[in-house]
Amino acid sequence: MAGTNTKKKSNTGIIATVVVVIIVIAFLAYVFGRGSSSPYGGGGYSSTPSTVPQIYTIDLLSQGQVFSINAGGYYGVNFTVPSGSYSINVTGSYTSQGKVEVAILTPAQYGAFSQNQGSIASSQYYYGDTQGSTINAQLSAGQYTLIFYDPGIITQDTVTVVNPIVAHYTN
Repeated sequence: MAGTNTKKKSNTGIIATVVVVIIVIAFLAYVFGRGSSSPYGGGGYSSTPSTVPQIYTIDLLSQGQVFSINAGGYYGVNFTVPSGSYSINVTGSYTSQGKVEVAILTPAQYGAFSQNQGSIASSQYYYGDTQGSTINAQLSAGQYTLIFYDPGIITQDTVTVVNPIVAHYTN
């Protein structure tokens, strides 16, 4: 057979390719199929369930709530933000007939306030001697008292909650 050039085909390259493809498929099946109880398939991730953070609200004072404070007296609301909470924010607003001092106090600050009402002004979350304000405080987990203090000596003051005063936190 003149002019005919025949080559013997090598099966070695084809066999090696098939073996590599089988190994890759087996590896992927192992990685994506192990240990998942998800209805959406594997993923190779741990089957430990993750918790979804929950946002909680503590209602301190309702919108439209009205209360009176005697001269030299105060009105307080205690609240606790659980340990492990984060993104803690207290918001709301109020107006008053006369000037009142408002603060969010820790137990130690409340103790100092009980002995000397003038110490309220040194609180980190102090809203001044005003006839109204907007409260916006970033807190840590712990115990607090929201205080409305009437520093006057003659007349009683009336406070009206304009926007609900609430504490929001994530846990």
